[in-house]
Amino acid sequence: MVRVKAVDVYVSLVVLGTTVAMTGAWYLRQPFPGILALTSLIVVSFLLDRSPMELRVSAQGSTSFVVHLSAGALFGGFWGGLVAAIASLATSLSRGLAPERVLFNPAQRALSVVLGAFVYQAFLGGSFPPSFLLPGHAAAADVQRDLFLFFVLASTYVIVNKLLVAGAVSLSSDRPFREVWHLNARGMLGYDLGASVISMFVSWFYVKVDAIGYGPVGLIAIVLPIVALRHIYAMYQGVQESGQELLQVMVKAIEARDPYTSGHSLRVRELSRAIALELELSAQQIEEVETAALLHDVGKIHEEFAPLLRKESRLTDEETALMQTHAAKSAELVGIISKFRGTIQHAVRHHHERWDGQGYPDGITGSTIPLASRIILIADTIDAMTTDRPYRKRLSLEIVIAELQKCRGTQFDPGIVDVAVSSVAVRRLIAGPSGVGDEAVALAPRSLRVSRPSGAFWKTKRA
Repeated sequence: MVRVKAVDVYVSLVVLGTTVAMTGAWYLRQPFPGILALTSLIVVSFLLDRSPMELRVSAQGSTSFVVHLSAGALFGGFWGGLVAAIASLATSLSRGLAPERVLFNPAQRALSVVLGAFVYQAFLGGSFPPSFLLPGHAAAADVQRDLFLFFVLASTYVIVNKLLVAGAVSLSSDRPFREVWHLNARGMLGYDLGASVISMFVSWFYVKVDAIGYGPVGLIAIVLPIVALRHIYAMYQGVQESGQELLQVMVKAIEARDPYTSGHSLRVRELSRAIALELELSAQQIEEVETAALLHDVGKIHEEFAPLLRKESRLTDEETALMQTHAAKSAELVGIISKFRGTIQHAVRHHHERWDGQGYPDGITGSTIPLASRIILIADTIDAMTTDRPYRKRLSLEIVIAELQKCRGTQFDPGIVDVAVSSVAVRRLIAGPSGVGDEAVALAPRSLRVSRPSGAFWKTKRA
């Protein structure tokens, strides 16, 4: 018996919903805008889709949503949805995606356009194109109303698009919806709504040049610079990714000194990220926590730590005192990079400070310890407990949870402990096949940046 996957059911429901929505939009459709107009919009959308950017969890982003919004505003939900569906279908086929992805990508984008246009037209009485785009438009009050309606159209599209994509990614990657939403969508909503202003300008320009018979040509002329700008941004993003990969290589080289902590920093980063998500920190704060967690032990590259890292028995008091200097030395190395000075450097320096003030290097207490440091300390401790050592085997989930609760309010921030032990994502990482081992590293984001353009689409290929 063939087992039906939840994600396949989800895709089928989205396709069915899109079919119903497009059928309804057909009866509300605006006059046929012409083959040349539709073709120009499809071509421009396809060009924008050909240079996507990676999001943080199993998806990509594209600025093609600017064209989808413009098509919806200019010609209504049916024709706008048709433009989005055909362009997305062409992109998905050209990328060789699996059949379910080929169905999902066009469907979710078309549904986003149709629902946005339906809210704009049926509920709020908006017209296509908006009156403020037309020559000799009405009074200023009407212009303000139409601008608000256009923002409603854009907001509906962006929110529906992100909800649908987050649902697909959550089911396909076996990650909680909340986590996917936070990483791929939450921090980008503001950027996407701001970028919708571009679609308004594109629509305005199209109407102006169409009045003299050059609408499609004018549209291509104005959007091509957007394609070029997107390509430049993609190159810049590639440089950022390369920098993050170099950091990971450096961390792995340091950890090669200690056979018992291979992959430790990557696992601590993954745990720290999971805790930061549960705390609902901002995208920037999560990025800072991840970076500090990745670099928290870089000071161990100094030669005096080499024999201590290779020692199989417990450290003496003198050796322990020497090992404790690694936090300050790590902060010194991190501070060499100007981008990491300040928040990230302080987080690294204080990642062994205790809530009760008995930690090191400065013995600070409570909330005076940087939040990122308090998170990393818990993640660092979890990984230490779930890693095999010469003098003991890794501890079980139950024992790890009990130890965290035992040290709540003394070693650890009690609030963060409560969040960590009640988190399904953190428990899953702790209880993995090898603690927070290879599986967690494989799930880690490929980079620490936050992507801005949206119109995200599910991009995982068939294995």
